[in-house]
Amino acid sequence: MPSVPAAPATLPRYTAPMQIADPLGVPGAPLETLQAVLTHLEGADLTGGRLILVRDRQGDRGDARYGAVLVAGDSAVVTVPAFGPHYGRAGAQALAELTRWASARGMPVRETAVNPADLVRVLAEPGADEIARVIAASNPSDPAIYTALPPQRPDEDDWEA
Repeated sequence: MPSVPAAPATLPRYTAPMQIADPLGVPGAPLETLQAVLTHLEGADLTGGRLILVRDRQGDRGDARYGAVLVAGDSAVVTVPAFGPHYGRAGAQALAELTRWASARGMPVRETAVNPADLVRVLAEPGADEIARVIAASNPSDPAIYTALPPQRPDEDDWEA
């Protein structure tokens, strides 16, 4: 009877704790938050990085609030909730720009939905365990979902103050 080779022993895998910067941006201020992210990551090595969009509604992107987690290596940059159609045309535009920026740098776009009550907590006080769960729960997503601007709402005026 031939002998079956033993399975190789596996060593416990050590992973360094993720380094998470304080959340960037101003809640509900999409353009300011986008600028804070782009400025913070200017010149950063994003090789192997990914953009994870965190939204507050399952199955309803039309009025969703988004925050973002940008992961590169053992570091993560987290934004406050400031992107998406919930914040009007500027929110949808900032989400589109962030997605285009990440895609242009070869970063895959992923998405996860969290309970609306948890969105602010998860993004305002990001702990390594919580961010690891967000990353693990994320799914690949098509960037075109976020770059196509929704139609303008009837209550949105084109006037400037």
